[in-house]
Amino acid sequence: MNGIVINDDFHEAIRESVSNVSCRSCSLYDRCAETNYSICFADLFRCDSFVNRGKATVRFSRETPENTGSIYRNGVKIEKEK
Repeated sequence: MNGIVINDDFHEAIRESVSNVSCRSCSLYDRCAETNYSICFADLFRCDSFVNRGKATVRFSRETPENTGSIYRNGVKIEKEK
């Protein structure tokens, strides 16, 4: 999926089979209006428009060691230090 998260809403970039997509049907139309239409998000993403897919939850994950005896440096398991 291609898209952008703005204020916890996921806007998916879509490609329509119809060649003429109205800007007003894009879920980011109001965002373009805020910049006096100098920026078109659909052009930036090379898509036809965006559809709001609802709330998005972004969670950062981190790898955890296999057990407490393992030592990881920069994400790579190393042997015990002397």
